[in-house]
Amino acid sequence: MRMIDFDRKCSVKTLAMYLRPNEVEQLRDELGKLLKTPEANEHFHVYENDMSREISCSIITEKKLVNLKKYNKLEQQVLSED
Repeated sequence: MRMIDFDRKCSVKTLAMYLRPNEVEQLRDELGKLLKTPEANEHFHVYENDMSREISCSIITEKKLVNLKKYNKLEQQVLSED
């Protein structure tokens, strides 16, 4: 598991999420879509109603972690962490 705080430009070790039922449903549905093709270079976003907060999710696999060139510098750094 890797988590990034893009505002602070750093890795996040612990994260607490408080989601509304509709946000949980959207997260569940979108994760199900990603699981159908985990090697695909896909991701999704779940936004708060007023767009002030956002969750971005993608699937990492061993194969994807071998070639990090398609990720930005911060993502490469965090994805390389143990």
